[in-house]
Amino acid sequence: MKNFCVIRRWFGKSETGFTLPEVMIALAVFSIGILAVFAMQTTAINQNAAARMQSEATGLAVHTMERLAVAPYDHEDLSAAPEDNPHQQDVGPYRVEWIITTPAPGDPVYDGIPVKRIALTVDSANPHARPVTLSFIKGQGL
Repeated sequence: MKNFCVIRRWFGKSETGFTLPEVMIALAVFSIGILAVFAMQTTAINQNAAARMQSEATGLAVHTMERLAVAPYDHEDLSAAPEDNPHQQDVGPYRVEWIITTPAPGDPVYDGIPVKRIALTVDSANPHARPVTLSFIKGQGL
C-alpha cells in the first residue's frame, strides 16, 4: 500500500487511470507487433512449402537417376536418338526430363569407350519450386 501512495503522489491525486491517447499508443504498438508476427508466420509457411517441394523433387531426381543407372545400356529410356530426346515423365506435380548424349567420335576423354551422358532435370509448375538437376555418365559395362 505504501508504494501505491508514492505513485499517487508522483502522478497527482486526480489521475487514477489511463488516458485515451495512452491507450491508443499502446494499441498501435501492440498492433505493429502482431502484424510482424503474422508476416513472420506467412514467410515461415512459404519457406516450409518450398523446402518440402525441393526435398520431393530431389528424391524423385535421385530415384529416376538410380533407375537409369541400373538399366541395361541399350534400354529404351537410355536412347540417344534425337527423336527420343528429351525423355519425359510426369510424376504428380513434377516433370522429370532427361537427355541422353554420347561423346562425339574422336573425343579425347572417351575415345573408344562406350558411354552415355545422362542430364536429368526435375521441375514443377509451381513458381516457388526450384528445378533439381543431376548428371551421370553410364558406361556400357556398368
